Order: sequence, then structure tokens, then C-alpha cells
Amino acid sequence: MNTPKFIIAIAGNIGSGKSTISKYLAEQWGFDILPEPEAKNPFIKKFYRNPERWAFHSQLFFLTERANMQLKAEKTAQNLIIDRTIYEDAEIFARLVLSESEYKIYKKIYEQYLTVITPPNLIIYLKTSVDTLMERIKVRGRTYEKTIKKSYMKKLNERYFEWINMFNAAPVVTFDTDKYEIYSLFGDIEVLKKEIEDYFWRRKKNNGNK
Repeated sequence: MNTPKFIIAIAGNIGSGKSTISKYLAEQWGFDILPEPEAKNPFIKKFYRNPERWAFHSQLFFLTERANMQLKAEKTAQNLIIDRTIYEDAEIFARLVLSESEYKIYKKIYEQYLTVITPPNLIIYLKTSVDTLMERIKVRGRTYEKTIKKSYMKKLNERYFEWINMFNAAPVVTFDTDKYEIYSLFGDIEVLKKEIEDYFWRRKKNNGNK
């Protein structure tokens, strides 16, 4: 297997700007991109209408689709940007929406995938307040997301906070995206890119001095 030279993962809650930033960075840096498989998920709209009925189906789809996409990409890609990680699926979303018995089954599959996928070299975590997330979800206007409740987003944010502070499989750099207008054509996405590149430079310089 030809492992990619460098894997960057963009992590963050629904509406944090992962897909926008992933696509932009991939274009700017010439990286291949592993997109969020949400558009392919045949259960996602059903999940938002009836979470208890369709959560297990939806989460298993995300888990297997994301892992298989990454395994395929690792065989060919030289540098790769991942739009949301498999860790977030398992440690945040699945834990929140699945029952205890469902999660036990899910976790067995998840742990098997962890033995074969390559962890990222770096995770860029997009920290975003609930109010900003709700506004961005409203702006992008996905019909099936109209039923998302603020209370659900708050619970996700709380789990993100717990997860990111315990995560140790890869280095993490956090950016507070509340101060960026990332969806505007004339917004701050270039500023964010430069801040990420500055972080790379500082990290490389510090590692070189060790």
C-alpha cells in the first residue's frame, strides 16, 4: 500500500465549515480530498425526521462509507485532506444518538476499522459556538437540516469539547471560527488558510530545533 505523504483532517460540528475549508485547502495546496459522505447517506433525511428509528442505519452507513473511502484513498493519494474524521462519527455522533445495545455492535465494527486505517498527521479542529452553528445551518439551507434543534447542537458541542481534550491519536490545532465569515465569497477563508499555514511553519521550526 502507498500511504499518503501527509494526511490532514478537518474536524468540527455540523455547520462549522469543514466542507468549505476542506475544499478550499485542497484546491490551494493541491491535496486530494476525502469528502463528507453525507450526500450519499440514504438514511440521513429519515434520521432527522425520526432519529430513534434511523440512527443506527445512518451511523453504520457513515462509519463504513468513511472508512472504505479512506482505505481506497490511501492506496493512491499522495497528500490527503479528510472532511470529518471517523473518530468524530464514533466518539461523538454515534455515542449521542445510539442506544447502549446499538453502540456495542457499532463499536466492534469501529474498532476493527481503527486497526487498518491511517491516523491523520494533523487534525484542524474548527471550534464554533452553538449560535454560530445554527446561523450557518440556516444560511446554507439544507431542507432536511431545518428540524435540527439548538439543544441537539449544544449536546454535540459538549461532546466535541470532551473528545478533543482527550484525543491523542494525532496532534490537534484549534481555530475558533466564530470570528471568520467563511461562507462569504469575500470572506475570511484566506485569512484562516494563512493562520493554518503559519501554524505549520511554527510547528516545523520548533520540531527542527529539538
